[in-house]
Amino acid sequence: MKAMRRLFKRTGVLLALLVLAGCADDVPVVKWSRPGATYEQFAADRTACVDQTRESSKPYFIGGVHYGNRTDMLNTDQFLKCMARHGYARDPKGYAAPPGDEVPLGP
Repeated sequence: MKAMRRLFKRTGVLLALLVLAGCADDVPVVKWSRPGATYEQFAADRTACVDQTRESSKPYFIGGVHYGNRTDMLNTDQFLKCMARHGYARDPKGYAAPPGDEVPLGP
């Protein structure tokens, strides 16, 4: 009887870990297109927008959480405006960030 309880307890813990792993946040993939743009042009423009957004962000706090001047998150509004200035629009069939170069967008 004790062995059965131990087995159920271990199975429950394993199941809970699997459920939690399935809930992990991934960086959403946003794809972009601009008529006539090559992937190399897109990658260069995107890098310029990432750099510009990081440079122009100012630190601020929301609910005690520090934002701005963070390399792990970009200001959504600033980044989207920069991409639009470069002529890009969101497009599910467009180009995505180079693998491993994804940066989450924040407030």
